Amino acid sequence: PRILLSSRGPRWPAGAGNRSGMVGRGLMLDASGAVFGMFAEPTEVHMGVSAGQLMHRAVYGERRDAPFGGYQWQAGWAMKPNDVFGMAMARPDLFGQALHDFIRRASRHLANMVVMVEQLADPDNRIELSSRTDRFGMPLARVVHRFGDETQALWRYCIDEGQRIMRAAGAEESWSGRMNGGHPAGGTIIGSDPARSVADPFGRLHEVPNVVVAGSGLHPATGGASPTFTLLAMAERSAAHVLDRWPEISA
Repeated sequence: PRILLSSRGPRWPAGAGNRSGMVGRGLMLDASGAVFGMFAEPTEVHMGVSAGQLMHRAVYGERRDAPFGGYQWQAGWAMKPNDVFGMAMARPDLFGQALHDFIRRASRHLANMVVMVEQLADPDNRIELSSRTDRFGMPLARVVHRFGDETQALWRYCIDEGQRIMRAAGAEESWSGRMNGGHPAGGTIIGSDPARSVADPFGRLHEVPNVVVAGSGLHPATGGASPTFTLLAMAERSAAHVLDRWPEISA
């Protein structure tokens, strides 16, 4: 969005591809949170990979008592002592000897679950140009974002669900971390209507068809799930479309 909004000229006074005013609009972040449990028995929390080894996906309406939206649980992340998803991050309120004692215990008895909650698209969440500039004189990006009431309510529902799961599994203690944001998406969303989107279903700008956008900016919604495989599939599909339409590119 920053590049497109900065690309102004006689043909694009509001920025390239921005006749609809949608460039930068609809910024979304998954509202993530972690639930932890301390068990009497060993959990081998260091084993495995730094990603969920058990997955659960909840789609719209699956939980009748839950606020609207999709979410995904990832359980059984491998945790090292002090990396970004490490044991120390489970208790950022501890320091010194208290933190040392916690890590000694957690390294054998900790378990974790991470939830990603869908943020519903809101055009007021956006990337716009700042009055500040970089060293080349180009405007910097300014991010305007908040989690809506629905997203916050669903996040609280999920954290409560996670703690109930930990207790049902036999945890002696369970607690949660604070709400975080990740997996940024939106800002150059796809759609068939040029008045309501920035790019077509192949990522080509409606106004500038020889410019193809890739990445999570194309997503008009996230669903509250890890986006990596979807991004790869969309990028491959867009590349195949470009080569099919302009075969001389591959020559």
